[in-house]
Amino acid sequence: MKTFDAYQALATRLPAALRNNRDRVELALLGLQQEAGKVGSLFTAGFATGRFRLTREQVHEVRNRLGDVLWHVALLCQEAGLTMQDVAEHSLAQLEARREQFDPGQR
Repeated sequence: MKTFDAYQALATRLPAALRNNRDRVELALLGLQQEAGKVGSLFTAGFATGRFRLTREQVHEVRNRLGDVLWHVALLCQEAGLTMQDVAEHSLAQLEARREQFDPGQR
């Protein structure tokens, strides 16, 4: 897989049980919220000693959870008629505009 488009094409293949629009959207929304919360908890735990550090197991878990986040984003993009590639490119443009806003002398 080399692009978000390729990822989205594979990730949005859903079982027949999720052919209902509401079920697909709710699965993605609730899943995204849950996984983002779990990622937040893992990072919070990384600060438990006062210095940020994740264990090898926590890094593995973060990777798994972020993978699930990507899957849920792919589903939501599909439902909204967007491509992940377009969202990523738009996000980069937004980040560049913010960087210029917060650090105008930086090039």
